[in-house]
Amino acid sequence: MIRPLFRSLVTSALVGLSVLAGGCSDYGQSSDNVTDVNHTDVERQSIGNCWLYAQASWVESLHLSETGEKFDISQSYWTYWHWFDEITQGAPDELETGGSMFTANEIIMDRGLMQEAKFIKEDSVSEMSSRQKSALDKVQVELKTGRLKNRQDRYNKTLVRSVLDDAWQLSSTVKGQMTKAFGKGYTKTLQNGGTTAGTSVIAASKFGVFYTERDTDPNVATEKHTTLDVAIDEWTPAYYPAGDSQRRSFQIRVQRALHDRQPVVITWDVDFNAMESSDPVLRGSFNLTTLAKSGRPGRQGGHMTVLEDYEIETAEFGLLKAGVTLDPSLAEDAAKLEAALLPTSTLKFLRIKNSWGAFRDDRASAVGFPGYHDLHADYLNGPIAWCPDAADPKSATSCTGKTNPWDSVAMPPGY
Repeated sequence: MIRPLFRSLVTSALVGLSVLAGGCSDYGQSSDNVTDVNHTDVERQSIGNCWLYAQASWVESLHLSETGEKFDISQSYWTYWHWFDEITQGAPDELETGGSMFTANEIIMDRGLMQEAKFIKEDSVSEMSSRQKSALDKVQVELKTGRLKNRQDRYNKTLVRSVLDDAWQLSSTVKGQMTKAFGKGYTKTLQNGGTTAGTSVIAASKFGVFYTERDTDPNVATEKHTTLDVAIDEWTPAYYPAGDSQRRSFQIRVQRALHDRQPVVITWDVDFNAMESSDPVLRGSFNLTTLAKSGRPGRQGGHMTVLEDYEIETAEFGLLKAGVTLDPSLAEDAAKLEAALLPTSTLKFLRIKNSWGAFRDDRASAVGFPGYHDLHADYLNGPIAWCPDAADPKSATSCTGKTNPWDSVAMPPGY
């Protein structure tokens, strides 16, 4: 069965130093369905775990399309497990909050997911989790001078669990449920003897999702009503080409997925000096004009988000603006959608659902779209100066690296 697919023509969270790995530049509540990608509310990260916020946006969108339910996933729950694995498997002297799509998928398969209000209730009534930052600070102290200062103690899962439970201030109810699911020392996973019975933990194999695929027929978006574990297996990364000659065909693949209302995940590099905060035309966007005006590179880092929309210039219809819904059942709109996919059309920007919060003076959003930002093609294509570890203020002599900010995307099969 094929669902009638329509979207706002210009439509839309991943992290890292690649679609596969990285840390986040430190960093929502939005209106429902800004265009036609089914998105939940924008949230605001308080630590460098944008990759988990992007993963949550992706999962919530797929679930919303399948059920009509806005399921608010606990990013804190996944963050807890990221730290547990990081400490017990690698015994670091300091937690790293960055991660990847693959790390997120492993956590989901091993530990499932939990509703935000079920893990830390206060997270569900606030755009930003203050508990994540406070827990991070406490665990860092434990690693430096506390119960986990000795490396050998970090392999003691029961001890690590006790430290994390205290740092996160978990309720007795939550701790009891996690014991029931994974054992006192978390020796079990959902792939190895764990259980969700009698708990608020939901296995990926029990969480319904909807997306389309084009493996069956490249010319038709075929419906896929399935579960999250299948989506994790089928959605794969694709890397943005370095050469100009191949980039337009890659963009068309992404546009087609957006036309089919898919929450494409994008990994890209942030330079905050490229973010426009005042110009009414460019406000909320990352672009080379703003970067050039700044005169130097700014604070930088990898980031992972989810796409919502795009804007494009066509030969036949001129500019097709972001946020303007096109209905393919109407002949002219259908023609515009086809024109948008032509090799001769010029992509102006991609619009993303971000994890920096909806209303922040220091994070100008796209006009009329709180919590959303526009990534202009000139910025995404680069190259730009790149030196995230260099001290500020940066200059042409201190920042000699280069990057093409668009790293990669994750898309459903056949796109």
